[in-house]
Amino acid sequence: MTVKVSHITHIDNLASILGQGCLWSDAKRIELGLVNQNIGYSHIKQRRLVRPVKVAAGGTIGQYVPFNFCPRSVMLYVIHCGHDDFDGGQDKVLHLISDTETVRLGNQHCFFTDIHADLDYAEQIDDFTRINELDIKRIINERYWQDFKEEKQAEFLAFESVQWTVIRQIGVKTQDVANEVNMLLQNAQHKPEVVVRPQWYY
Repeated sequence: MTVKVSHITHIDNLASILGQGCLWSDAKRIELGLVNQNIGYSHIKQRRLVRPVKVAAGGTIGQYVPFNFCPRSVMLYVIHCGHDDFDGGQDKVLHLISDTETVRLGNQHCFFTDIHADLDYAEQIDDFTRINELDIKRIINERYWQDFKEEKQAEFLAFESVQWTVIRQIGVKTQDVANEVNMLLQNAQHKPEVVVRPQWYY
């Protein structure tokens, strides 16, 4: 069973991703000294750099590239509202879409969690026959998620890097952003489909 997954990033990071040919984990990006427009909570990113992983390739959560199982994630709502580390809003945030099977074909060291991976009691699972234990339909469709917040933040994580070629689609909020993305993709060998999906945003 393969499941669609979504990684959010700011459009300002796209040129670097294309240049590198992959999405790097936070730990690897820091090691390589790559500049990045951070849209997440810095304190959580720091915590993830030391939170241990007991499955897949081991290491820490910060050594993995994170995906959600839905667009319009809880973190995107935080970005939309603004927070201490980023107040640029959601309009220039991209959804990079792939699926678990495609990512795993190029990276065998993957796992998923039943809730937000940063929580102490999150279960780390690398047996992908269990992925149907997640309520994927509700994760995707739940728009009023206050009583489902932790489950909606379940994650799929791939060790160290995810090749750009596994990204199948780029979801954006507006046609203007789609035009910007298409300009950036002009010289790229791999050009995912760019789709305008305002329903993926708040």
